[in-house]
Amino acid sequence: MISKLCISRFKGFEHLELSKLTRVTLLGGKNNVGKTTILEALFMFFDRFNPQMILRQFALRGVNVIPMEPESMWAPVFNNYELTKSIIISGLVDRKEEKMTVKFNPNYIASIPADIPKSGERSLQIRTDQKPVPSYALDITYDNKEMKNQTAHLLMSQSGIGIQIDNAKMKKNYQITFIGARGSGNPSEDAVRFGQLDILGMQNKILDLLKIVEPNLKSLSSISMGDTSMVYGDIGLSRKIPISYMGDGVSRLLTIILAIATAKNGIVAIDECENGIHYSVMPKVWKGIVHAANEFNCQVIATTHSDECLRAAYEGLSGEFEKDLSFTRIDRLPNRQTLAKTFDYEMLRVAFETNMEVR
Repeated sequence: MISKLCISRFKGFEHLELSKLTRVTLLGGKNNVGKTTILEALFMFFDRFNPQMILRQFALRGVNVIPMEPESMWAPVFNNYELTKSIIISGLVDRKEEKMTVKFNPNYIASIPADIPKSGERSLQIRTDQKPVPSYALDITYDNKEMKNQTAHLLMSQSGIGIQIDNAKMKKNYQITFIGARGSGNPSEDAVRFGQLDILGMQNKILDLLKIVEPNLKSLSSISMGDTSMVYGDIGLSRKIPISYMGDGVSRLLTIILAIATAKNGIVAIDECENGIHYSVMPKVWKGIVHAANEFNCQVIATTHSDECLRAAYEGLSGEFEKDLSFTRIDRLPNRQTLAKTFDYEMLRVAFETNMEVR
């Protein structure tokens, strides 16, 4: 679990520190203060050696096509589009310090390719007069207690995007899943995740949580039709229907629960977590989410604009789960400095009892 996150020179943040992240952390604040950017920084922090680590940043925002040049592809993730200043993201992960640095390198020299041997030749050949061709690169350095200066280079060249890893030692089984604000997840991905859990006999746990939103739901199945698989449900009609036909609330909750259950020992980041879910069932939804998060040792970090969502989380996590909840409000000052104010469960109780605005 990550308990602290520091972001420097990433997108809209010159510097931001979140000093207390809990099992369930809600992020709030006015529009355009950077709530989603925090989730993106967190996602990139754990996606650091993936060749698509930057492309995914655009995909999460709904941008499907981007010119393949540094100013268009890489500059937007640097604060104020300044490629000359390095991005630094650090955190306290499982009580150990970890840091990632991303630096633009316009003159990275990759290895000189060798000629593939022809039939009958004994070894690879390389021309001694061949000039190295520089590539644009993002130099990625990662430090933790076990291994210092792990390095990789995200390359942009005429042949496309690639990554060259010099030395790296990644944690096993630590993953992060990002659920965007735009509706539910990918039905095919949900079907794959449901199938993984169904094999382990966990269908009823998923079913019980979905019944919070759809009480008529009797059973779930992953069904393939052609090249596509989807999760279908029985709600008492003459045939099963896709979960996505039951409304945004059911399908979004399914995506969230499946992500938690298949991200064991990892993180699920949710943008605008209240979308599609009626306020009247929100406390039960949060109770189900925190139960799942504890069972699978998963951390949930989510953004919200909704006071009802925050109050529902407060109600749903009352009792044994109070220590698992925190709320962090992001504020941007007139000088563009960004500050984070964290409320634990007891502070939220006082705020709600005195009608203090915390969002």
